[in-house]
Amino acid sequence: MTRFLAILVAFAIGCSDVAHGMLRESWFETRVDHFNPRNQDKFAMRYYINDEHAYARGPIFIVVGAAEPIQTRWITEGLFYDIAYLEGAYLFANELRYFGYSRPVENAETENLDFLNADQALADLAEWITYLKETYTYNPNAKVILMGTAYGGALATWFRQKYPHLVDGVWVSSGAIEADFAFAGYNEALGESIRQYGSDACYSTIWSGFRVAQNMAHLGLAELLSTEFHLCEPLDTDNDLDVRAFLLGLRDDIEFEMLHLRNINSIREMCAEMEQQRDSSLNALIDWFAREHQYEQCVHLNFDSYMERYLETDFNAANLQAGHRQRLYLQCTEEGFFPTTSESEEQPFGNMVGPDFFVKVCQRAFGEWLTEDVIFKQLKSTNTRFGGLQPAIERAHFTNGGIDPYRVSSPLEDLNPKAPATLIPDTFVSPDLDSIDYENDSEELIAAKERTRTLIDTWIFEDFEPIHA
Repeated sequence: MTRFLAILVAFAIGCSDVAHGMLRESWFETRVDHFNPRNQDKFAMRYYINDEHAYARGPIFIVVGAAEPIQTRWITEGLFYDIAYLEGAYLFANELRYFGYSRPVENAETENLDFLNADQALADLAEWITYLKETYTYNPNAKVILMGTAYGGALATWFRQKYPHLVDGVWVSSGAIEADFAFAGYNEALGESIRQYGSDACYSTIWSGFRVAQNMAHLGLAELLSTEFHLCEPLDTDNDLDVRAFLLGLRDDIEFEMLHLRNINSIREMCAEMEQQRDSSLNALIDWFAREHQYEQCVHLNFDSYMERYLETDFNAANLQAGHRQRLYLQCTEEGFFPTTSESEEQPFGNMVGPDFFVKVCQRAFGEWLTEDVIFKQLKSTNTRFGGLQPAIERAHFTNGGIDPYRVSSPLEDLNPKAPATLIPDTFVSPDLDSIDYENDSEELIAAKERTRTLIDTWIFEDFEPIHA
Protein backbone atom coordinates (compact mmCIF):
# COMPACT_ATOMS: atom_id res chain seq x y z
CA MET A 1 0.00 0.00 0.00
CA THR A 2 2.82 2.42 0.88
CA ARG A 3 4.45 1.74 -2.47
CA PHE A 4 1.14 2.51 -4.19
CA LEU A 5 0.91 5.83 -2.31
CA ALA A 6 4.45 6.70 -3.33
CA ILE A 7 3.59 6.01 -6.96
CA LEU A 8 0.53 8.23 -6.70
CA VAL A 9 2.61 11.08 -5.30
CA ALA A 10 5.21 10.69 -8.04
CA PHE A 11 2.49 10.65 -10.68
CA ALA A 12 0.85 13.75 -9.19
CA ILE A 13 4.03 15.76 -9.57
CA GLY A 14 4.70 14.45 -13.04
CA CYS A 15 7.91 12.78 -11.89
CA SER A 16 9.77 16.03 -12.52
CA ASP A 17 11.00 19.15 -10.80
CA VAL A 18 8.46 21.89 -10.09
CA ALA A 19 10.07 25.23 -10.80
CA HIS A 20 9.58 28.41 -8.79
CA GLY A 21 12.22 30.71 -10.26
CA MET A 22 15.60 29.26 -9.27
CA LEU A 23 13.95 27.15 -6.56
CA ARG A 24 12.62 23.80 -7.74
CA GLU A 25 10.65 21.12 -5.94
CA SER A 26 11.46 17.49 -6.61
CA TRP A 27 10.97 14.03 -5.11
CA PHE A 28 13.30 11.14 -4.32
CA GLU A 29 12.05 7.58 -4.01
CA THR A 30 13.58 5.79 -1.05
CA ARG A 31 12.81 2.78 1.10
CA VAL A 32 10.32 2.83 3.95
CA ASP A 33 12.53 0.44 5.94
CA HIS A 34 16.21 0.49 5.04
CA PHE A 35 17.13 -2.34 7.41
CA ASN A 36 14.66 -5.12 6.57
CA PRO A 37 15.37 -6.80 3.24
CA ARG A 38 11.91 -8.40 3.31
CA ASN A 39 10.31 -4.96 3.17
CA GLN A 40 10.92 -3.36 -0.21
CA ASP A 41 8.17 -0.72 0.09
CA LYS A 42 9.17 2.78 -1.04
CA PHE A 43 7.91 6.32 -0.59
CA ALA A 44 8.62 9.73 -2.11
CA MET A 45 10.74 12.13 -0.05
CA ARG A 46 10.28 15.77 -1.00
CA TYR A 47 13.23 18.09 -1.52
CA TYR A 48 14.09 21.43 -3.08
CA ILE A 49 17.06 22.50 -5.17
CA ASN A 50 18.55 25.91 -5.91
CA ASP A 51 21.41 25.74 -8.42
CA GLU A 52 21.54 29.39 -9.46
CA HIS A 53 25.19 29.74 -8.37
CA ALA A 54 26.33 26.15 -8.91
CA TYR A 55 29.43 25.29 -10.88
CA ALA A 56 29.51 22.08 -12.89
CA ARG A 57 30.67 19.23 -10.63
CA GLY A 58 30.70 21.70 -7.73
CA PRO A 59 30.08 21.09 -4.03
CA ILE A 60 26.70 20.19 -2.54
CA PHE A 61 25.23 22.20 0.37
CA ILE A 62 22.29 20.61 2.19
CA VAL A 63 19.91 22.05 4.78
CA VAL A 64 18.96 18.92 6.70
CA GLY A 65 15.24 18.54 7.32
CA ALA A 66 14.13 19.07 10.92
CA ALA A 67 10.98 17.88 12.69
CA GLU A 68 8.67 20.11 10.64
CA PRO A 69 7.48 20.54 7.06
CA ILE A 70 10.28 21.40 4.65
CA GLN A 71 11.77 24.90 4.96
CA THR A 72 13.43 26.49 1.91
CA ARG A 73 14.41 29.90 3.29
CA TRP A 74 18.06 29.07 3.90
CA ILE A 75 18.67 27.87 0.35
CA THR A 76 17.47 31.21 -1.05
CA GLU A 77 18.99 33.66 1.46
CA GLY A 78 21.19 33.85 4.52
CA LEU A 79 24.73 32.85 5.40
CA PHE A 80 24.62 29.31 3.98
CA TYR A 81 23.27 30.69 0.70
CA ASP A 82 25.99 33.36 0.64
CA ILE A 83 28.72 30.77 1.19
CA ALA A 84 27.22 28.62 -1.58
CA TYR A 85 27.56 31.62 -3.89
CA LEU A 86 31.24 31.98 -2.99
CA GLU A 87 31.90 28.25 -3.41
CA GLY A 88 29.77 27.66 -6.52
CA ALA A 89 27.69 25.11 -4.67
CA TYR A 90 24.37 23.41 -5.35
CA LEU A 91 21.85 24.09 -2.57
CA PHE A 92 19.37 21.45 -1.41
CA ALA A 93 16.83 21.08 1.39
CA ASN A 94 15.11 17.81 2.23
CA GLU A 95 11.92 17.01 4.12
CA LEU A 96 12.19 14.62 7.04
CA ARG A 97 10.14 11.44 6.67
CA TYR A 98 6.64 11.61 8.26
CA PHE A 99 6.58 15.43 8.01
CA GLY A 100 4.88 17.61 5.42
CA TYR A 101 4.21 15.51 2.33
CA SER A 102 7.02 12.97 2.79
CA ARG A 103 4.82 10.15 4.01
CA PRO A 104 6.12 6.58 4.18
CA VAL A 105 2.82 5.27 5.58
CA GLU A 106 -0.92 5.91 5.16
CA ASN A 107 -1.52 7.57 8.52
CA ALA A 108 0.13 8.28 11.86
CA GLU A 109 -1.45 5.50 13.90
CA THR A 110 1.02 4.20 16.47
CA GLU A 111 1.69 0.97 14.60
CA ASN A 112 2.72 3.03 11.56
CA LEU A 113 5.35 5.06 13.42
CA ASP A 114 7.96 2.29 13.64
CA PHE A 115 9.97 3.88 10.82
CA LEU A 116 10.11 7.32 12.43
CA ASN A 117 13.60 7.37 13.94
CA ALA A 118 17.05 8.78 13.37
CA ASP A 119 18.56 5.66 11.82
CA GLN A 120 15.94 5.55 9.06
CA ALA A 121 16.27 9.31 8.46
CA LEU A 122 20.06 9.05 8.23
CA ALA A 123 19.75 6.22 5.74
CA ASP A 124 17.38 8.41 3.68
CA LEU A 125 20.07 11.08 3.61
CA ALA A 126 22.78 8.61 2.64
CA GLU A 127 20.86 7.27 -0.36
CA TRP A 128 19.73 10.75 -1.38
CA ILE A 129 23.22 12.27 -1.25
CA THR A 130 24.52 9.45 -3.44
CA TYR A 131 21.68 10.17 -5.86
CA LEU A 132 22.44 13.91 -5.88
CA LYS A 133 26.05 13.27 -6.83
CA GLU A 134 24.98 10.99 -9.66
CA THR A 135 22.11 13.14 -10.94
CA TYR A 136 23.14 16.77 -10.46
CA THR A 137 26.90 17.10 -10.12
CA TYR A 138 27.92 13.96 -12.06
CA ASN A 139 30.78 13.92 -9.62
CA PRO A 140 31.13 11.06 -7.14
CA ASN A 141 33.78 13.07 -5.31
CA ALA A 142 31.75 16.26 -4.94
CA LYS A 143 32.23 17.80 -1.50
CA VAL A 144 29.14 17.74 0.72
CA ILE A 145 28.41 20.22 3.51
CA LEU A 146 25.42 19.81 5.83
CA MET A 147 23.72 22.54 7.84
CA GLY A 148 21.09 21.75 10.44
CA THR A 149 19.14 23.39 13.24
CA ALA A 150 17.22 21.78 16.12
CA TYR A 151 16.55 18.10 15.27
CA GLY A 152 18.05 18.73 11.83
CA GLY A 153 21.23 19.75 13.62
CA ALA A 154 21.25 16.50 15.57
CA LEU A 155 20.77 14.54 12.35
CA ALA A 156 23.60 16.46 10.67
CA THR A 157 25.90 15.66 13.61
CA TRP A 158 24.96 12.00 13.65
CA PHE A 159 25.26 11.71 9.88
CA ARG A 160 28.84 12.98 10.00
CA GLN A 161 29.56 10.30 12.62
CA LYS A 162 27.78 7.43 10.91
CA TYR A 163 28.50 8.22 7.24
CA PRO A 164 31.78 10.21 7.27
CA HIS A 165 32.59 9.08 3.73
CA LEU A 166 29.50 10.90 2.42
CA VAL A 167 29.90 14.29 4.08
CA ASP A 168 32.88 16.62 4.39
CA GLY A 169 31.71 19.00 7.09
CA VAL A 170 28.68 20.00 9.17
CA TRP A 171 27.51 23.30 10.59
CA VAL A 172 25.11 22.79 13.49
CA SER A 173 23.24 25.92 14.60
CA SER A 174 21.30 25.43 17.85
CA GLY A 175 21.22 21.69 17.40
CA ALA A 176 20.12 19.68 20.45
CA ILE A 177 22.25 16.52 20.28
CA GLU A 178 22.08 15.04 23.80
CA ALA A 179 18.89 13.16 24.64
CA ASP A 180 17.55 14.11 28.07
CA PHE A 181 14.23 13.02 29.56
CA ALA A 182 13.88 15.29 32.61
CA PHE A 183 15.18 18.34 30.73
CA ALA A 184 15.65 20.42 33.88
CA GLY A 185 18.35 22.58 32.33
CA TYR A 186 15.86 24.08 29.90
CA ASN A 187 13.74 25.78 32.57
CA GLU A 188 16.88 26.73 34.49
CA ALA A 189 18.11 28.52 31.37
CA LEU A 190 14.79 30.36 31.05
CA GLY A 191 15.11 31.42 34.67
CA GLU A 192 18.64 32.71 34.12
CA SER A 193 17.42 34.82 31.21
CA ILE A 194 14.58 36.26 33.32
CA ARG A 195 17.12 37.33 35.95
CA GLN A 196 19.65 38.67 33.42
CA TYR A 197 17.37 40.54 31.03
CA GLY A 198 14.42 41.14 33.32
CA SER A 199 15.23 41.35 37.01
CA ASP A 200 15.54 39.36 40.20
CA ALA A 201 12.20 40.87 41.24
CA CYS A 202 10.54 39.51 38.11
CA TYR A 203 12.00 36.05 38.75
CA SER A 204 10.75 36.18 42.33
CA THR A 205 7.27 37.24 41.23
CA ILE A 206 6.99 34.31 38.82
CA TRP A 207 8.49 31.91 41.39
CA SER A 208 6.02 33.01 44.09
CA GLY A 209 3.06 33.13 41.71
CA PHE A 210 3.56 29.52 40.64
CA ARG A 211 4.00 28.33 44.23
CA VAL A 212 0.83 30.11 45.32
CA ALA A 213 -1.11 28.62 42.39
CA GLN A 214 0.19 25.16 43.31
CA ASN A 215 -0.83 25.59 46.92
CA MET A 216 -4.30 26.77 45.94
CA ALA A 217 -4.70 23.69 43.77
CA HIS A 218 -3.62 21.48 46.68
CA LEU A 219 -6.20 23.21 48.87
CA GLY A 220 -8.93 22.51 46.31
CA LEU A 221 -9.59 26.15 45.42
CA ALA A 222 -10.63 25.15 41.92
CA GLU A 223 -13.39 27.71 41.43
CA LEU A 224 -11.15 30.64 42.30
CA LEU A 225 -8.35 29.51 39.96
CA SER A 226 -10.81 28.74 37.17
CA THR A 227 -12.41 32.16 37.44
CA GLU A 228 -9.22 34.21 37.76
CA PHE A 229 -7.50 32.49 34.85
CA HIS A 230 -10.66 32.41 32.69
CA LEU A 231 -10.47 28.66 32.12
CA CYS A 232 -12.94 27.16 29.66
CA GLU A 233 -13.23 23.96 31.68
CA PRO A 234 -13.31 24.30 35.47
CA LEU A 235 -10.03 23.12 36.94
CA ASP A 236 -10.43 19.71 38.56
CA THR A 237 -8.04 19.94 41.50
CA ASP A 238 -8.70 16.25 42.28
CA ASN A 239 -7.22 15.36 38.89
CA ASP A 240 -3.44 15.55 39.16
CA LEU A 241 -2.98 15.52 35.38
CA ASP A 242 -5.31 18.50 34.97
CA VAL A 243 -3.51 20.50 37.65
CA ARG A 244 -0.11 19.83 36.11
CA ALA A 245 -1.39 20.59 32.61
CA PHE A 246 -2.68 23.92 33.94
CA LEU A 247 0.71 24.80 35.46
CA LEU A 248 2.53 23.66 32.35
CA GLY A 249 0.26 25.84 30.23
CA LEU A 250 1.19 28.89 32.31
CA ARG A 251 4.87 28.04 31.92
CA ASP A 252 4.44 27.59 28.15
CA ASP A 253 2.89 31.06 27.86
CA ILE A 254 5.86 32.66 29.62
CA GLU A 255 8.31 30.71 27.48
CA PHE A 256 6.52 31.80 24.30
CA GLU A 257 6.51 35.44 25.35
CA MET A 258 10.22 35.29 26.09
CA LEU A 259 11.37 33.56 22.93
CA HIS A 260 9.03 33.97 19.98
CA LEU A 261 10.30 37.39 18.83
CA ARG A 262 13.95 36.49 19.51
CA ASN A 263 14.42 39.86 21.17
CA ILE A 264 15.54 40.55 24.74
CA ASN A 265 13.07 43.44 24.88
CA SER A 266 10.29 40.82 25.04
CA ILE A 267 11.72 39.61 28.34
CA ARG A 268 12.13 43.15 29.64
CA GLU A 269 8.59 44.14 28.70
CA MET A 270 7.13 40.99 30.23
CA CYS A 271 9.00 41.66 33.45
CA ALA A 272 7.98 45.32 33.49
CA GLU A 273 4.36 44.17 33.48
CA MET A 274 5.00 41.55 36.16
CA GLU A 275 6.67 44.12 38.42
CA GLN A 276 3.82 46.63 38.41
CA GLN A 277 2.52 47.24 41.92
CA ARG A 278 -0.03 44.63 42.96
CA ASP A 279 -1.13 43.06 46.21
CA SER A 280 0.33 39.62 45.41
CA SER A 281 2.59 37.72 43.02
CA LEU A 282 -0.35 35.55 41.98
CA ASN A 283 -2.33 38.62 40.91
CA ALA A 284 0.67 39.79 38.90
CA LEU A 285 0.69 36.43 37.10
CA ILE A 286 -3.10 36.54 36.63
CA ASP A 287 -3.08 40.08 35.20
CA TRP A 288 -0.24 39.28 32.80
CA PHE A 289 -1.96 36.08 31.69
CA ALA A 290 -5.23 37.96 31.12
CA ARG A 291 -3.50 40.46 28.83
CA GLU A 292 -1.90 37.63 26.86
CA HIS A 293 -5.33 36.09 26.25
CA GLN A 294 -7.40 39.27 26.11
CA TYR A 295 -8.97 38.35 22.75
CA GLU A 296 -10.16 34.93 23.90
CA GLN A 297 -13.37 34.30 25.78
CA CYS A 298 -11.68 31.58 27.80
CA VAL A 299 -8.51 29.47 27.83
CA HIS A 300 -8.20 25.67 27.55
CA LEU A 301 -5.67 24.44 30.10
CA ASN A 302 -6.71 20.93 31.13
CA PHE A 303 -5.01 17.64 30.24
CA ASP A 304 -7.46 16.68 27.50
CA SER A 305 -6.98 19.99 25.70
CA TYR A 306 -3.21 19.68 26.11
CA MET A 307 -3.35 16.27 24.42
CA GLU A 308 -5.61 17.24 21.49
CA ARG A 309 -2.77 18.27 19.19
CA TYR A 310 -1.10 14.87 19.62
CA LEU A 311 -4.00 12.48 19.03
CA GLU A 312 -5.01 13.03 15.41
CA THR A 313 -3.59 10.54 12.92
CA ASP A 314 -4.66 11.93 9.52
CA PHE A 315 -1.62 13.44 7.82
CA ASN A 316 -3.85 16.09 6.22
CA ALA A 317 -5.08 17.38 9.60
CA ALA A 318 -3.62 20.72 10.68
CA ASN A 319 -1.95 19.28 13.77
CA LEU A 320 -0.21 16.59 11.71
CA GLN A 321 0.82 19.13 9.10
CA ALA A 322 2.36 21.15 11.93
CA GLY A 323 4.15 17.99 13.07
CA HIS A 324 2.89 17.87 16.67
CA ARG A 325 2.27 14.12 16.92
CA GLN A 326 5.43 13.20 15.02
CA ARG A 327 7.64 15.41 17.19
CA LEU A 328 6.11 13.96 20.35
CA TYR A 329 6.84 10.44 19.12
CA LEU A 330 10.50 11.38 18.62
CA GLN A 331 10.56 12.87 22.10
CA CYS A 332 9.05 9.75 23.65
CA THR A 333 11.29 7.30 21.81
CA GLU A 334 14.55 9.09 21.04
CA GLU A 335 15.09 12.62 22.38
CA GLY A 336 13.18 13.51 25.55
CA PHE A 337 13.51 17.28 26.04
CA PHE A 338 10.46 17.42 28.29
CA PRO A 339 10.43 20.66 30.34
CA THR A 340 10.06 19.17 33.81
CA THR A 341 9.93 21.40 36.87
CA SER A 342 10.18 18.78 39.63
CA GLU A 343 13.86 18.03 39.05
CA SER A 344 15.29 21.45 39.92
CA GLU A 345 14.58 24.29 42.33
CA GLU A 346 16.78 26.59 40.23
CA GLN A 347 13.87 27.65 38.05
CA PRO A 348 10.71 29.67 38.77
CA PHE A 349 7.90 27.47 37.40
CA GLY A 350 6.89 25.43 40.44
CA ASN A 351 7.86 21.83 41.14
CA MET A 352 4.87 19.68 40.19
CA VAL A 353 5.55 18.73 36.56
CA GLY A 354 7.80 15.70 36.66
CA PRO A 355 8.84 12.90 34.29
CA ASP A 356 5.79 10.85 35.30
CA PHE A 357 3.53 13.52 33.77
CA PHE A 358 5.22 13.17 30.41
CA VAL A 359 5.10 9.38 30.66
CA LYS A 360 1.32 9.81 30.82
CA VAL A 361 1.48 12.14 27.81
CA CYS A 362 3.40 9.53 25.81
CA GLN A 363 1.07 6.75 26.89
CA ARG A 364 -2.09 8.70 26.08
CA ALA A 365 -0.73 9.45 22.60
CA PHE A 366 0.88 6.12 21.70
CA GLY A 367 -0.08 3.42 24.19
CA GLU A 368 0.72 1.92 27.58
CA TRP A 369 3.84 0.20 26.21
CA LEU A 370 5.71 3.51 26.64
CA THR A 371 6.57 3.06 30.30
CA GLU A 372 9.09 5.24 32.09
CA ASP A 373 11.62 2.42 31.86
CA VAL A 374 11.13 2.06 28.10
CA ILE A 375 11.51 5.80 27.52
CA PHE A 376 14.69 6.01 29.61
CA LYS A 377 16.19 3.04 27.77
CA GLN A 378 15.36 4.58 24.39
CA LEU A 379 17.00 7.88 25.30
CA LYS A 380 20.01 6.12 26.77
CA SER A 381 20.36 4.23 23.50
CA THR A 382 20.41 7.52 21.56
CA ASN A 383 23.28 8.84 23.66
CA THR A 384 25.11 5.52 23.63
CA ARG A 385 25.02 5.32 19.83
CA PHE A 386 25.94 8.92 19.11
CA GLY A 387 27.88 10.11 22.15
CA GLY A 388 25.56 12.70 23.67
CA LEU A 389 27.47 15.94 24.28
CA GLN A 390 30.77 14.25 23.41
CA PRO A 391 30.32 12.94 19.88
CA ALA A 392 33.37 11.51 18.15
CA ILE A 393 33.43 13.98 15.29
CA GLU A 394 35.69 16.23 13.25
CA ARG A 395 34.95 18.90 10.65
CA ALA A 396 31.99 20.24 12.58
CA HIS A 397 31.09 23.67 13.91
CA PHE A 398 28.55 23.96 16.73
CA THR A 399 27.02 27.42 17.20
CA ASN A 400 24.51 28.44 19.85
CA GLY A 401 22.77 31.57 21.07
CA GLY A 402 23.58 32.56 24.63
CA ILE A 403 19.88 33.01 25.49
CA ASP A 404 18.59 29.92 23.67
CA PRO A 405 17.51 27.50 26.42
CA TYR A 406 18.23 24.52 24.15
CA ARG A 407 21.92 25.41 24.30
CA VAL A 408 22.27 23.15 27.34
CA SER A 409 21.90 20.10 25.06
CA SER A 410 24.54 21.22 22.56
CA PRO A 411 28.37 21.45 22.80
CA LEU A 412 29.32 24.90 24.10
CA GLU A 413 33.08 24.33 24.11
CA ASP A 414 35.39 22.96 21.42
CA LEU A 415 35.23 19.17 21.23
CA ASN A 416 38.64 19.03 19.59
CA PRO A 417 40.70 21.27 17.28
CA LYS A 418 38.62 20.17 14.29
CA ALA A 419 35.22 20.42 15.98
CA PRO A 420 34.97 23.93 17.47
CA ALA A 421 31.99 25.42 19.27
CA THR A 422 30.93 29.07 19.36
CA LEU A 423 28.55 30.55 21.94
CA ILE A 424 27.12 33.88 20.75
CA PRO A 425 26.13 36.09 23.72
CA ASP A 426 22.81 37.91 23.99
CA THR A 427 21.23 35.96 21.11
CA PHE A 428 18.41 33.45 20.79
CA VAL A 429 17.95 30.28 18.75
CA SER A 430 20.09 30.01 15.58
CA PRO A 431 21.12 33.68 15.52
CA ASP A 432 23.74 33.10 12.83
CA LEU A 433 21.58 31.88 9.94
CA ASP A 434 21.10 35.32 8.38
CA SER A 435 23.69 36.96 6.15
CA ILE A 436 26.50 38.88 7.82
CA ASP A 437 25.29 42.38 8.67
CA TYR A 438 28.35 44.48 9.43
CA GLU A 439 26.20 47.42 10.54
CA ASN A 440 23.76 45.72 12.92
CA ASP A 441 25.30 42.40 13.99
CA SER A 442 27.31 42.38 17.20
CA GLU A 443 31.06 41.78 17.00
CA GLU A 444 30.56 38.31 18.46
CA LEU A 445 27.85 37.43 15.93
CA ILE A 446 29.96 38.66 13.01
CA ALA A 447 32.93 36.63 14.29
CA ALA A 448 30.78 33.49 14.58
CA LYS A 449 29.47 33.84 11.03
CA GLU A 450 32.93 34.52 9.64
CA ARG A 451 34.25 31.48 11.49
CA THR A 452 31.60 29.29 9.89
CA ARG A 453 32.39 30.72 6.45
CA THR A 454 36.11 30.06 6.89
CA LEU A 455 35.59 26.54 8.20
CA ILE A 456 33.33 25.55 5.32
CA ASP A 457 35.87 26.89 2.84
CA THR A 458 38.56 24.86 4.63
CA TRP A 459 36.48 21.68 4.56
CA ILE A 460 35.92 22.04 0.84
CA PHE A 461 39.54 22.66 -0.11
CA GLU A 462 41.41 20.82 2.64
CA ASP A 463 41.88 17.67 0.55
CA PHE A 464 41.84 19.42 -2.80
CA GLU A 465 44.31 18.03 -5.30
CA PRO A 466 44.98 20.25 -8.32
CA ILE A 467 44.91 18.71 -11.76
CA HIS A 468 48.38 18.53 -13.22
CA ALA A 469 48.99 18.81 -16.95
